[in-house]
Amino acid sequence: MSGKVKNNMLQRAITGTVYVAAIVTSVYFGGWYLHILFGIIALLMLQEFAVMFKKSEFSPNAILGPIVGFLLYILGVYMLTGSHEEVETPKWVPLLIGSIIAFSWLAIAELFRNKKNPFVNLAITFSSIIYIVVPLLLINLMSIHGEAQESVFPLLGIFIMIWCSDTFAYLVGRKIGKHKMFERISPKKSWEGFFGGMTFAMIAGLVIAYFVDEQPYIQYAIIGMLAAVFGTLGDLIESMLKRSLNLKDSGTILPGHGGLLDRLDSVLVVIPVIFVFQLISFYYFA
Repeated sequence: MSGKVKNNMLQRAITGTVYVAAIVTSVYFGGWYLHILFGIIALLMLQEFAVMFKKSEFSPNAILGPIVGFLLYILGVYMLTGSHEEVETPKWVPLLIGSIIAFSWLAIAELFRNKKNPFVNLAITFSSIIYIVVPLLLINLMSIHGEAQESVFPLLGIFIMIWCSDTFAYLVGRKIGKHKMFERISPKKSWEGFFGGMTFAMIAGLVIAYFVDEQPYIQYAIIGMLAAVFGTLGDLIESMLKRSLNLKDSGTILPGHGGLLDRLDSVLVVIPVIFVFQLISFYYFA
């Protein structure tokens, strides 16, 4: 093994360790630790998303887009923290109004940018806010919904199941993968790797269920399955975006791993799905 390969592997290991430690720490302590970390992540990811289009025919707003998305994130966190409980308006109303205002700002900005494809630029900018900010706000909502054990383990467990799915999909696929999933989008993904990742994600769900009081094992096994299925789809969606833009990575902020979108593409799709599943479970199977 060459020295360059060893250095790349070491760099990847260090970056991965720091990344996982930051996520685990913020989820464990919750509150403003989590709000601030994912606020920074939201801002950086919005900027990263816009920059990905730099060499394309489209020009999403790389300045106002991240700013507007970050402000919506702050508004969402404020509405979720409960510091406004004296206001009788439902929590989603200010977010809806804020989203309408945000869209208007971005549309007005396109009038003055004088770029080609203004409506496509507007659509890309606004869709990036929905794609990135909404799941990160749901992570905040899930983190404050309950006491320590009731909130920490389920939320942290989702990340663990996603990481298990990704890791073992890679390991199993590398070892026995023969049948390609979406070769035109991600040549290395195989069905063997997918089912291997799903199996270990479901096992992780069962282990996590053991540490969470009064939670049925089947529910966490299903969450493990959802994490694998929609985590893979999230990864494929981002791969499709990168391939359409002729990019290898979404960015360079994480040495050895690429960009934040490369690391969190699965999370952005998994979190909304599991949030809906947990709502259904709470109202119909509690």
